[in-house]
This record gives sequence, structure tokens and C-alpha cells, in this order.
Amino acid sequence: MISRRTILKSGGAAAAFAMVGAPSILRAADTVKVGLSIPITGLQAILGETLLNCYKLAAAELNAANGIGGRQVELFIEDNQTTTKGSIDKARKLINEDKVDVIMGTIISPERSATLSVTSKAKKLFFYPTNFEGGECNRYFVATGPIPMQQVDPMMPWVAENLGKTIYIMASDYAWPQKMTEAITAAYEKTGGKIIGADYYPFGTTDFGPAFQKIKSLKPDVVWSMVVGNDAVTQLKQYRSFDIKQPLIAPLDEVFNKDALPPGVAAGTYAPQPYWMALDNPVNKKFIASFREKFGKEKMVNGIGEAGYNGLHLYALAAEKAGSLRDDDVLKALPTIEFDAPQGKIRVDASNNHTLCHSYVGKAAPDGISYEIAKDFGTIAPVTPYCKV
Repeated sequence: MISRRTILKSGGAAAAFAMVGAPSILRAADTVKVGLSIPITGLQAILGETLLNCYKLAAAELNAANGIGGRQVELFIEDNQTTTKGSIDKARKLINEDKVDVIMGTIISPERSATLSVTSKAKKLFFYPTNFEGGECNRYFVATGPIPMQQVDPMMPWVAENLGKTIYIMASDYAWPQKMTEAITAAYEKTGGKIIGADYYPFGTTDFGPAFQKIKSLKPDVVWSMVVGNDAVTQLKQYRSFDIKQPLIAPLDEVFNKDALPPGVAAGTYAPQPYWMALDNPVNKKFIASFREKFGKEKMVNGIGEAGYNGLHLYALAAEKAGSLRDDDVLKALPTIEFDAPQGKIRVDASNNHTLCHSYVGKAAPDGISYEIAKDFGTIAPVTPYCKV
């Protein structure tokens, strides 16, 4: 946890900020309390460390530049253990005991939905960084990662043209892959493509042989895997051992591949994400350099972490513009600000609290770790028939 420090002084930036109308911030506590619900243990611990480090980086950057309205950012870090109960318990603690100003984090759908069940009742802002299946709608819920129509819809014509006309799907058995399969099917069929099979596996599966035998039998042009977390390590190693030749689309990234897989195992795989380390722009180069300076020169960063980093910066900009940490005030200001993120400029849509994200297809290089940008679809606005806030 970042140590609690009081930095407000009678003059300087804090006084200047007070002059433009932020007494509600300055009269409150001496820090901005950001509650983090992170899977530090459990299925998604493999990604939790990077997400946590990206929040730490954003907080350090803000604190080095006068914090939020002259107040330092203080992180309250809780391990939700990648469980529903852990997510509920930690959200309650952060709100009721730690009195945080905002909650951020979680990765997979059960963590998110469990956390939202608490934050929505408390009318407490919750920023969620992970690509997800959509369907969640609450005035106090802000999504900084993409939904299927931002991640899948732009990609499917490209898949049909470049990879093939038939897809077999294998996935972990929970909400995100199930809803993603619906989105993939709808978008792919519009191109003339066909999903010729989809199988779901419970968390903790150690034998994916039945799926690989089905691939040998069905002979799809493409395999799309949405097996997640530690199970994806097992799945991909077995995929290679079965010597399957079809191109693989999978939710892999530089962090996952470097930390969990032998070199080269993920080579040639594709993934749709709003962010890749290969993006050639000054903001991203600075982001990567700062991340590695703080956490290690060989460290990799990914789209979930970048979206978490973006979320804390978006919150800071909105709070400063509002001159307040009241949830409703921050929400009102949020759609009026823009952040120059590593992926490119982003903003939150006023109609649904979802973020306008970039959409890229990455392809893993021969080392199986770094990715090249195979296709750039530009910025995709979130269209959410299920949500109007």
C-alpha cells in the first residue's frame, strides 16, 4: 500500500486549486482513497500482479504531479482471490471500513459481478478494466475495457478474409466466453463464416484432449480459444503437443506468455485487444519505460493493466474538473474529459459509462512473447442496447 502522506500546503498548486472552486476536496481527508480489488491469488493471479502494478504506476505519476487536486492518492489493496465471496467481502471492507472514494479492479466476470452487487447498492463508483461480455449496466459502473462489439465485430471480416471460413471454439465455462461465443457467431455469420463447434470446460481442467480430438475430426480453418488464467497454460501446451496446425486466436498477451509459457509456444497466435506494447507512439513508449523503470527492465505489460492505468487517470481528471470527490460529481464530469492513453486518446461515453476503445489484432512473434500489430481498426465507440445511464 502506498504510504499515507499529507502534502497540502498553504500555497502552491493546492491553494491555486482551492481558488478555482475545490473546497469539497480540500475539506475532506488529506488523501484520495482508491480501493483496489485484485486477484493476487487464485486462477487469475497470473494477470493480477500486472494489473496491480499498473495502478501503482498511475498513482505514482499522479502523486509526483500534485496528486488529485493537491491530495495524494492512497491505494487500499485487497486480494479477492479470484472468487465471488472474496470479491463481495473485499468490496464491503473497502467501502464500509476503509471508506474509499472509488473502487477499481477485478478481472473475470464472477469477480466483477460480485463487486458490482456491492458497489451498486452503495452508490459507489466502480471502474472495471477488463474486456468483458457486456450486459452490466449501472450508473456507478464504468468500463474502461472493451465489450464484444468493440473487440469482436471489427475483427470478424478480417478473420474470414485472412484466416478462414470455419471456426471451432473452446473456452472456460463462465459468462464471458459464453457471451463472446454469441457475439463471434453473429458477427462471423455476417461474413459467410460458420462456427462448427463450441465446447466449455470448468475451471481447473487438466485434460483438453477431447477438444483437440474434435479439432482433428472437424478440421476447422481456425481455432478460437477462450480458456483463461492458469488453465490456458495447460491448454496451450497441450495444443502444441497435439501438433495442431490451424491458426489460434486466444486471449493471450505479453505478460501471460512471458511469465507462464516456454519460449515460442504462443508463436503465431492472434488476439484482439485495445492495447499492445508494439504500438508506436510517444505515450506508449513512455508508459513502457516508466513501467519497467519501476518494476523491472524485463517486465511486460498488457491490455488489462493499461485499462486499469487509464481508469485511475480518467478518474483523476474527472475529479479535478468536478472539484469534488462526490461520486455523482465525478460521474457528471467524466464524459467531458479525454485521456491520452498508451493505446491512443480515449474517453467515456456519457450514455453508458463505457469507454471508446481502440481495436487492434496482435500476432505473436516467433519468440511467442512480443506481438506485432496485424491490423488496426481504429477507435470503436461502445454501442450498448442493454445500457442507458
